[in-house]
Amino acid sequence: MIPLPHIVDIGAGRPIVFLHGWSARADFFAPQQALAGTDIRFIAPDLPGHGRNQCPGVPLTIGNLADALAGMLATLDLAGAVLVGWSMGASVALDYLARHGAARAAGLVVVDMTAKVANDAQWTLGLRGGPTADDMMRAAVRMETHWTSYVERITPLMFAPSMRRDDPIYQRAAAAVAANDGATMAGLWRSLAAADHRETIRRLDLPVLAIGGAQSQLYGPEVARWIARHARNGRALSIAGAGHAPQLEAPDAFNAAVRAFVDALR
Repeated sequence: MIPLPHIVDIGAGRPIVFLHGWSARADFFAPQQALAGTDIRFIAPDLPGHGRNQCPGVPLTIGNLADALAGMLATLDLAGAVLVGWSMGASVALDYLARHGAARAAGLVVVDMTAKVANDAQWTLGLRGGPTADDMMRAAVRMETHWTSYVERITPLMFAPSMRRDDPIYQRAAAAVAANDGATMAGLWRSLAAADHRETIRRLDLPVLAIGGAQSQLYGPEVARWIARHARNGRALSIAGAGHAPQLEAPDAFNAAVRAFVDALR
């Protein structure tokens, strides 16, 4: 099991574990540190292969990241945790819940992510534009050898179309994406292409909040509604003015939604 040596852990109370997306890192949740206090414990790791937890030469899958999450929850002896997974981080959370169970979890927040990224003839709620698993596999080959060029493709899609490229938020995101290893990202991309958590969501026996960015360039509003409809205890929320990263683009609205979700668990 790959350890998580770099974790932001502040505050006390119910633990909220923030799981970043593919090619990102823990500080993509910097605005959410404002939630930390006497009743909320903010925890955000750099997942394996990302940020300060680079693993060059180590093939990684979503399952590896979920196992690392399981190890962190056990090491910190967390109970009643709320898992907040943004993009790939939601797949990591779902993989963890599917294989390790929900004994340590009290709730799940899925942030602008679908149950199945790859589209097919029966599933059209994957990435916008309809890429199939085969399309994603071909893209992974290009990532391995031309990662730098992918920075220019990936970063704009993280935000609403109105996001300016000279905005500090955009600049920090671009720098984080560029710092990744192309082979590592390609391996995780292949793992995402194969992931399918539709049944996981149907079987979850804990509250689920699906948050979508109203201007997301990656997923349509029907994605969050599907999750809310198929979870046993699900709800959907769209955040106006935000794209794929509402926690950065509309932090006040995002934090209020997470706070309300956590308060309802009490």
